[in-house]
Amino acid sequence: MPDWKAVLSARLGALRLRPERYAEMLEELSQHLDARFDELCAEGLEPAEAERQVRQEADAAELPERLQELRQARQPQAPELVPAARAWWQDIFHDLRYALFALRRQPGFALVAILTLALGIGANAAIFALVDATVLRPLPLPEPERALFLAERTEAAPRSNVSPLNMRDWAGQSSTLEAVGGYLPNVASMVMSSERGGENVARQWVSAGVFSALGLQALQGRGFTLEDDRSNADVVVLSESFWRSRFGADPQVIGRSLSLDGKPFTVLGVMPQAATLIGRSDVWALVSLSNIPPRARGAYVLNVVARMKPGVEIEAARADLDSVAAGLAQQYPDTNRGRSVHVESLHSALVGGDLRRTSMLFLAVVGLVLLVCCANIANLLLARASARSRELAIRAALGASRGRVMRQLLTESVLLAALGGALGLLLGAAILNVAPSLLPQDLLPRAVELQVDGRLVGFCLLVALGTGLLFGLAPAWQAGQAAPVQAIGAEGRGLVSGGGRLRGALVIGQVAIAVALLVAGGLLLRSLMALDSVERGYAASNVLTLMVDPLGSRYPTDADILRFYDEVSREVREVPAVRNAAWATTLPMGASSFGDAFFSVEGGQATDPQARPTADYQIVSEGYFDTVEVPILAGRGFDRRDDAQASQVAVISEAFARKHFSSGADLNSVLGRRIAVQTSSAADAPQVLREVIGVAGQVKARADEREDFVQLYVPLRQSPVGDIYLLVRPHSGEAGWLAPPVFDAVRRIDTEQLVSLREVNTLENIASEGTARHRFRAVLVGSFAALVLVLAMIGVFGVLAYTVEQRRREYGLRMALGAPPAKLLWLVGRHVAGLLAAGFVLGLLAALPLGRALQSLLFEVTAFDPLTLLAVVLLLISAAVLATIAPAWQALRVDPAVSLRGS
Repeated sequence: MPDWKAVLSARLGALRLRPERYAEMLEELSQHLDARFDELCAEGLEPAEAERQVRQEADAAELPERLQELRQARQPQAPELVPAARAWWQDIFHDLRYALFALRRQPGFALVAILTLALGIGANAAIFALVDATVLRPLPLPEPERALFLAERTEAAPRSNVSPLNMRDWAGQSSTLEAVGGYLPNVASMVMSSERGGENVARQWVSAGVFSALGLQALQGRGFTLEDDRSNADVVVLSESFWRSRFGADPQVIGRSLSLDGKPFTVLGVMPQAATLIGRSDVWALVSLSNIPPRARGAYVLNVVARMKPGVEIEAARADLDSVAAGLAQQYPDTNRGRSVHVESLHSALVGGDLRRTSMLFLAVVGLVLLVCCANIANLLLARASARSRELAIRAALGASRGRVMRQLLTESVLLAALGGALGLLLGAAILNVAPSLLPQDLLPRAVELQVDGRLVGFCLLVALGTGLLFGLAPAWQAGQAAPVQAIGAEGRGLVSGGGRLRGALVIGQVAIAVALLVAGGLLLRSLMALDSVERGYAASNVLTLMVDPLGSRYPTDADILRFYDEVSREVREVPAVRNAAWATTLPMGASSFGDAFFSVEGGQATDPQARPTADYQIVSEGYFDTVEVPILAGRGFDRRDDAQASQVAVISEAFARKHFSSGADLNSVLGRRIAVQTSSAADAPQVLREVIGVAGQVKARADEREDFVQLYVPLRQSPVGDIYLLVRPHSGEAGWLAPPVFDAVRRIDTEQLVSLREVNTLENIASEGTARHRFRAVLVGSFAALVLVLAMIGVFGVLAYTVEQRRREYGLRMALGAPPAKLLWLVGRHVAGLLAAGFVLGLLAALPLGRALQSLLFEVTAFDPLTLLAVVLLLISAAVLATIAPAWQALRVDPAVSLRGS
């Protein structure tokens, strides 16, 4: 038996150990080398060759370096001179220093791990900012828990607009509300005239109590008061952003007179940016409610906010308002019978269920992405621990306890996580910086901002610490189980039994998460495809649209405003590129400047006034149906004959005809029938009897509508209005290029620039915006699912490469015995197939409840869609084949002679 003590003496002498410790280590390591010598002899090597190989291993370049590292980590201390707390901090310091040294020694591993973590933590940081802003963080209002949103509630409409008189009675009779205010939900514009010329200013109408209901105090000046309401004064309040951008935050703007729509308005104050929660407005103008006639009791036009008195709970306010509503129903049965009050927190009303569901979906998705990142890094650490088995065994042989070794490895893991978390925070901040251009329009209330703050930094710190412990615990635990004799004697092959099983389990988890996310992304993508393939009902999508708002004082009569529209139409049609132009109060699949109207069919059954049917009321000019290519299925469209002197007429949609006339297949049977139309919800509002002259094709109001809206068209010449859309269709080319010449054409008529031109768009963009949220969800979830699939396949590749390396000798022996390549490929592929099958089954089990949770976000797709599942299976198989090519090729290239020699 060779004398190994002579081989080890020079190495151990460099450690400057105490004599007793030196003798103990010399004996222990000699036994290890004896065991290695016996193992090589048992494998068939001659004693001389076995001794040469053991000496070569003992003289390896790594051993002196490792012993020197161990010497630095094991400097003798005098326990009686070093307090326990100080010694503990010294150990932490040494662990961190050694962890940095270890990472510098393997920069490739460190870079891959840090970038992987940064990707996962950065995505989580960005989505957490969205969840924090919309779900967790309160509204930017004083005592936001006291802010309420109030609405009218009926059996047919659980949440609808509020009558101004009902709102006034709620405020006067409630014992739980401190302030109540209303606002018109739509934001229009006014033309502000100055030395710069005319410019559009976003304007919203509000009542006197709205800012008090929000709990806001003016930054400069004051808000509206009841005295302003009673005097019906022409006053406005500016938003903070408009005040800063347009007036340079000049406090002298208070009391100044602004020319808005040709009238002087006095500036009362400046409200903080939080006021834009109720609308993206630059200025707020006062709508007076003091002199409203009694018939306005049936006009439901307002959104209402309220503030509870201190100490009042929302349930108490709900019971109080139900009592008030019951009294009003007895006092005003014609308008209030069957009406109660819908009460919810303002936060819930503004954020909405769709945004909350979307935010939580994204948070769950990026959480799964982070789990997969952790699994990948854990696999890397397990492989790295196998390569470091000799080092760890020597540390244990030198007296390091199992806990000490585990703590060292956990320190390295947490350090990796800290570096990844710092980079992830920077990545998350970069994502948030570009998020406004990526998020669908109006996804967030204007006053709700995505920002990097202490909450986000704290979240990243917690996630980094948690992930460091999560992906570091398994490798550290496995390293703690290592047997020093086996590790030193086996050159690090197979650090611990069960390590391969753990890596396989991690890969199964990765595949399961990838399958679940792929199914979710596939369902959302299929839903988006179904939305994009919906028949819209109109053919012309390349049409320019813009809102035109003529000034009422400049066009005081119907004849004046119609003359203006005719002159603008003439100028626009003379533009060489223009094919046709028309006017409409509603854009196909877009916004409406009018809304719904009540109607009843002449000769039909009488209905309760509270349950009267409504139709989407659209005022359009002649040529509208040709401009957007809506087919006329029966009768005719409008022409210049349909003016105020002619009989009142209407065109109805196909759904209107089939639902309310029982026309069946014969749409011509409804021609000549008459409809009583009431455009105001007031009980005593006048009704107009209109004759049906045509039936138009059904136009979708929204891509995801489940039931066709009934639509009622009336001619512009019989119902002139302001705030109307101009639609311009080119002969060819992109419609967007028409905007400058169309603006010039309008300005040639509006020489004083008092007409507001805004909301420039195209019908194609409007249709795309209608599915923007669906597209955003599908693209984001699909992208994360693809990322997880790539990470999972990297895990499959890592496990297979590790397995091939561990079984190299077995493969060489099989090839030496004549095993065909197909047999070896089967051995490799069988392992992959088992991992994929287990991961797919687990992923499918997780995808089923996930699909049901997504059902409210899907359109024309079931939670268990066979086509989606088939696509996921094919994608998973294709990715797995790509991941196994390199390891399988490596297995086929094993040299039997080299493998059997153990080289």
